[in-house]
Amino acid sequence: MTDKTNMALPGQLIQACERRQHRLRQAMTEHPIDALLVSNPKDIHYLTGFVGHDSVLMVTDSAAVIITDPRYDEFLEPWRGTQVAEVVMGTRHRLEDSVAAQCKSRGVSRLGIEAEWLTVSARTKVAAALTQGQVVDTVGLVGRLRWVKDEPELAAIERAGSIQCDALNAALSRFEYPMTERELCAVLEYEMKTRGASGPSFDTMVLAGPNSAIIHALTGETRIDQGTLLIDWGAVFDGYCSDMTRTFAVGEFPEKVREIYDIVAEAQQAGIDACRPGRTCAEVDAAARSIIHRAGYGEYFGHGLGHGLGLDIHEDPYFNELATDIVLEPGMVMTVEPGIYLPGTGGVRIEDDVVITPDGCRVLTDFPKHPDEMVIEPATATKGSTR
Repeated sequence: MTDKTNMALPGQLIQACERRQHRLRQAMTEHPIDALLVSNPKDIHYLTGFVGHDSVLMVTDSAAVIITDPRYDEFLEPWRGTQVAEVVMGTRHRLEDSVAAQCKSRGVSRLGIEAEWLTVSARTKVAAALTQGQVVDTVGLVGRLRWVKDEPELAAIERAGSIQCDALNAALSRFEYPMTERELCAVLEYEMKTRGASGPSFDTMVLAGPNSAIIHALTGETRIDQGTLLIDWGAVFDGYCSDMTRTFAVGEFPEKVREIYDIVAEAQQAGIDACRPGRTCAEVDAAARSIIHRAGYGEYFGHGLGHGLGLDIHEDPYFNELATDIVLEPGMVMTVEPGIYLPGTGGVRIEDDVVITPDGCRVLTDFPKHPDEMVIEPATATKGSTR
């Protein structure tokens, strides 16, 4: 949720949070717990729309309670009097005391925690405070719900994608020699923010020449010259992430990079075509990977085909050969991003975001990727169309 201090919560947000909490309560019935203590800030955001540091959310079979400290007292005013959550002000760094008090007043004797998120130290403090109860470890209760996106989430992700496409067009129109990777990165992130993004969804990668062959290189002071330019970027809108990669030629592609571009493009399309309900994530990965293997570049594709996308830039599930038991469902949002990386020469990665639909998938991101459209000429670099 964006800054809505002293404003009523949007009705759509209230309804979405009520649905999500209902789904969580249904999942909780399968565990020996009376309540769940949610400590992952992204999970709290998902269930309530609230974003704050050092805060927790207690979900019982009939209530949700945000437990925080007075820094957020005024900010949380819109939540008071709604069905989204009650608000309890505790003492910062001693919220476990407020958690224990809520457990006592609500008859909670078995408190579930997010074991994949709560630190050992924090768990010890909560357990010590529950003098008349016990802590029960749970894993993935909220995270699994987040795999399937609802309409407000899809709208936010799609808006983030639209922002990032428009921003890249604007940034490329300002590209000129002798720009460095970091300078173009700064322009791109500025253009995303001026279009409504709260920020980049991860550390933007602008990688020139041989740097493009380093799968997760750091944007630096390398000057962008003739040859390969790989840009992996994303925007955050209303808390939700988008994620794309495009590989450009400044002037023209090096011969070997141009060769592998076609292979990666074919592999990406095969991966997108394979995205449909009932397919396992491993099967989708194989559909794209097999093309790169047949072309003789299998050893140069050193990562999974993609990942889930939402409030986090990397979410479950993942497209890789290990995910043989994870089946795609309508509403999942995934990236499809095959690549070939040739050390010392350059790399190609092409990435889009897709949502699984009842009969296939829909691509949420819109930026050209035909090789003829990926040639940048300094000072005249605007490419293609966006939404």
